[in-house]
Amino acid sequence: MVGRIAAATALAGLSVTVSSPASAAPLSSESFAGARISSSGWVIGSPRGAGSPCATAATATVAGFLPACREVVAGKAKADPDGGGAFRLTGNSGVNAGSLLLDKPIQAERGVRFEFDMYQYKGKPTTGKFGADGIAFWIVDGAETKVDAGEGLGYKGLSGAFVGIGFDVFGNFSSTPGGPGGPGLKPNSVAVRGSAAAGYDYISGKSLDPATHPLAIDAATRRADAKRHVIVDINSSNVMNVRIDFDDGKGPTPVVTDLDLDKLPGQEPLPKTLKVGWAAATGNAAAVREIGGFSARTLDAGLKLTVTDNGPWQGGRTGAYNLDVAVNPNLGWSDDPVKLSWSVPAGVTPTAAKGDSWACTIAGRVVTCTSVTRIAPGAHYPPVKVDVALGTSVSGSAVATGGIGAGLGDDKVTSTVSVKPAAIKPVVGKAVVKISSSPNPYVAGGKFTYTASAANPGSGAMNDATIAVTWPPAFEPLKWKCTATGGAVCPAADGTGDIDTTVDLPAGGALTYTQVGTMPVGVTTSFTASVAVVAPGSGCTADKPCVAAETNKPPLY
Repeated sequence: MVGRIAAATALAGLSVTVSSPASAAPLSSESFAGARISSSGWVIGSPRGAGSPCATAATATVAGFLPACREVVAGKAKADPDGGGAFRLTGNSGVNAGSLLLDKPIQAERGVRFEFDMYQYKGKPTTGKFGADGIAFWIVDGAETKVDAGEGLGYKGLSGAFVGIGFDVFGNFSSTPGGPGGPGLKPNSVAVRGSAAAGYDYISGKSLDPATHPLAIDAATRRADAKRHVIVDINSSNVMNVRIDFDDGKGPTPVVTDLDLDKLPGQEPLPKTLKVGWAAATGNAAAVREIGGFSARTLDAGLKLTVTDNGPWQGGRTGAYNLDVAVNPNLGWSDDPVKLSWSVPAGVTPTAAKGDSWACTIAGRVVTCTSVTRIAPGAHYPPVKVDVALGTSVSGSAVATGGIGAGLGDDKVTSTVSVKPAAIKPVVGKAVVKISSSPNPYVAGGKFTYTASAANPGSGAMNDATIAVTWPPAFEPLKWKCTATGGAVCPAADGTGDIDTTVDLPAGGALTYTQVGTMPVGVTTSFTASVAVVAPGSGCTADKPCVAAETNKPPLY
């Protein structure tokens, strides 16, 4: 699994990404969905009753493959489609039992994650609300050469037993039939029992609300309607977590959390290798009990990021982030390359990044650090310090939030830095307005031109400036064109009539408006045009705008 943390900020893009080890090694897998499933390594045990364990997509029992179901072989039922099957531990007949063991050792020194799908449906309760009995997941010492099932969902008396987890519909796995200890009958519960050396003693259990989290769907007639996805994690320190996804769209529900198996008297430490298996049983009450989608892989590491800073900061000065990456104590080792990426917002520049055992580079506003150090569960990577320089325009609050995949859910992190405005005087623009006409005096019957301009020769931007141009009365509509220089932008390239617009003029920028007309023959009147500018911080105010005017007179006779 890759753990990630991504963050966003009011200062346009502060973000963090931590990539955790992604190469957790696959150790074993079997979907049980196919028509022909090799029986190599799989041992069927304790069959009892009318429905012996079988592969539901198999059409015939063939040597070297898991067997087909009896009713399929007898022609009384159809096999599931190839690729759509499961392994049936029991049918829904009474007094039925079956088990399946993977008799191949699985490496467990770095911790291990087991996942499988579980189906309990077509129930036939006799008394009360629940069918009988349930499914047990066995975990056995991989050094055990002969594993024989016992009682109580096959676990009590199981040779080489390390830990057993009962997904118990009826509730006896928490009571005497399951072994010593326990609170008594606990229907619809998940219960854990210890190793053979610990006497199969009851360790822990959790009762689930049958209305919201039923382990079995007795009324279901289709396998898909009863799917429960189980995740079992055991880390190298013998801490176990169990979660069940009830396929309700809410994700896995923790049912066993951070259970330290070493605290049980007599419990062995985590063996170097493990074997696994399942068993199910029915009594007078019954249900179909099946498994599928099995996989085992090395347990992923979970990383948690903590971010601190030396704020509050001030625009125009410097600051620093301190990044700490911890390895979840209840998950796996972090022993693959880890990548830490830190992206700062516009106006903030990373100037240095360093941490012992980290190799850090800076590209623009992004800091990237990698480490190949092997870190144990519960330990921390050496901290990383990122020094930054703040531009004079940065102020307010830099807020970053996100989550990192950490095995048992997303770890949320928030980094908030208060930034005071820079202690400098703001730079403002300066307005210069001009207008001219040509020729002046005009020539009746000839062309004449007015040119009005607004310029900012100052050292700072002149934003939200209002430009108003009033042309002289025209005998026909006067058309104008706009020209921009120095980084300014014309609101419109051309138009007709007077102008009233708001623009931003950068330092050195200018807008020039030009109109060309024809003076009718016989006109002897003088005409005046003007340009006015109002701009915040420029000295050109609404009460006293900066104005320029030009009067074009008729020629003297």
